[in-house]
Amino acid sequence: MMHRVQTIGTIEEVIAPSFTLLSARDGTPVSLYAFRHRQPVGLVFLSQESDISRVLTEINRMLSEFRQAGAALLVITREPLPDAPPELTVLVDREADVFRRYECPWHCAICLFGLDRYGAIVHRSACEEAVLTAALRELLKAIEFSEMQCPE
Repeated sequence: MMHRVQTIGTIEEVIAPSFTLLSARDGTPVSLYAFRHRQPVGLVFLSQESDISRVLTEINRMLSEFRQAGAALLVITREPLPDAPPELTVLVDREADVFRRYECPWHCAICLFGLDRYGAIVHRSACEEAVLTAALRELLKAIEFSEMQCPE
C-alpha cells in the first residue's frame, strides 16, 4: 500500500513501499531502503506476459544513461532469470507481493516507477514492449527532474 505524506504547504508526496527481495543472480537480499537518501531509483516490473529476453536487452541498453544520472535501476520479475545481463539488478518477487503493493496493473506487460532519493514516487507508468524505449526515457526524465528540484 502506498503512503501519503504531507510536506510543505499543501504538497502531498506518495512514498514508495519499502521491500527486500532476493537477487535473481546470486540470491542475496536487496533492500529498496538501502538506496534511500543516497540515490534515486527506477523500478521496472516485468509481467510474465512480456518477452523477457527482449525487454531485458532494451533495459540493459539504457542502463548507462540511468547510471550517468546517478540513478539505480532495479528490475523486478516473478521468476528467476538466469540469462539476465550481469550488469542488471534483477530481483525475484515469486508471490507478487511487491507487484500488489505497488498496484501494478496486471494487464500491462511492464510497469515503471521513478523514486526520488527520499523515496517519493515521481513517476508511474505502464506500457507494452513496443514502446519500452520511450517509457524508459520518460522515467529517466522524471528522475533527472526530481534531482534538479532538490540538488545536493
